[in-house]
Amino acid sequence: VVRRKPREAVKGPAAEMPVVAVNPRLKIESYCLGVLYRKPELLYRLDRKLQEFGLSPLAVEDFEYTDHQLLFSVVSLAVRQDEKEHQNFMLGELPEEVVGLSKELLAQTETLDTLDDKLLEELLARFLDLRRAHAMINVNQLRFLQEDEQQQGGANLKVYQEQAIQFTRLLHSLDQAKRKAVKR
Repeated sequence: VVRRKPREAVKGPAAEMPVVAVNPRLKIESYCLGVLYRKPELLYRLDRKLQEFGLSPLAVEDFEYTDHQLLFSVVSLAVRQDEKEHQNFMLGELPEEVVGLSKELLAQTETLDTLDDKLLEELLARFLDLRRAHAMINVNQLRFLQEDEQQQGGANLKVYQEQAIQFTRLLHSLDQAKRKAVKR
C-alpha cells in the first residue's frame, strides 16, 4: 500500500497518480498460474502431491479471480489431453479475454531457471497457503452466520456448525500437509 500526503498537500505529477494497493492473493495466484502456464507438466505432479496428503487436486475454485480461473481451466485441459503438445493446445484453446493475461504471466515467469523439483515444492507451499487463507475466511464467515442465526432463532444453526467443522478439518489437513512438505 502506498501512502501519500492529503491531496491538497501533493503538488505536481504525483497529485494525479492513483494509489494502488495489490491484494497479496492476486500476486500469489498470478505467480503460481504463471509457473503452471509456462510449465503445465508440473500440474500433474502437483496434483499427485496434494493427493498424497489427502487433499483434492487443484481446481478452478482454488483461484479467486475469474481470469485466473479461465486460464487455469485451459492449463488443466492441456495436461489432461494427449493429442497435442501442452503449449500448442493452450494457444489453440485460450479464450480471447485472457490472451493479455497469459502474455503478462509468461513475461513475469520468463527468468525461471529453478529446477522443476524446487518449483514443485514452492507451488505446493503457495497453494497450501492459498487454500488455508480461503478456509480461514470461510470459518470466520460461518462464525458470524452462526452468531446471527442464534439471535434469530437458530433454525439453520446446525448446518453452519457442520460446515464450520468441515472447514476446521480442512485446516488441520492443510497444516499437516504443510508440515510434511517442509520436512522433505
